[in-house]
Amino acid sequence: MQYIKTILDKTLNQLGLREKIEECRALALWNDVASNMAARTQPIAVSRGRMIVNVTDSVILHTLSMYKRKYVEKINLLAGKNVIKDIVFRVGTIENRSSQKSDKKDDKDDYIAELQSVQIDQDELDSIDEIVSAVKDEELRNSLRDLFIKQSKLSKMRGRIGS
Repeated sequence: MQYIKTILDKTLNQLGLREKIEECRALALWNDVASNMAARTQPIAVSRGRMIVNVTDSVILHTLSMYKRKYVEKINLLAGKNVIKDIVFRVGTIENRSSQKSDKKDDKDDYIAELQSVQIDQDELDSIDEIVSAVKDEELRNSLRDLFIKQSKLSKMRGRIGS
């Protein structure tokens, strides 16, 4: 019998999601790493080991740039592996986190509705079914299937937004 962790690791690797999950974790660690500078910054994205962080002004950009190596090391230490190779600071928009909370429910409802409207084809479903077929526990197999379907829809939705 395979352990759930082994099955999940294998599946994430087969779907090519392992690196993305690690990058998302690193992105989520930014506020802890930036501590007192977090209010003046906003992590935007991570791609191929490069984290993009918007900052409020050039003074903050310069200050953070002086400690860039330290931030990279701290994020990788907290992540447990070398996920981030570089951080790019740029002067940009920092969303107001208090107004962000008030709009969060409406945004979430719109996001869920859009995600549910995305269709995936039979080949994708067959591929997902093949991947989860190794899981003996029916409840876990169904949960994993739902997760992979949602991930597939999310990837398609992001592709539409980016194009």
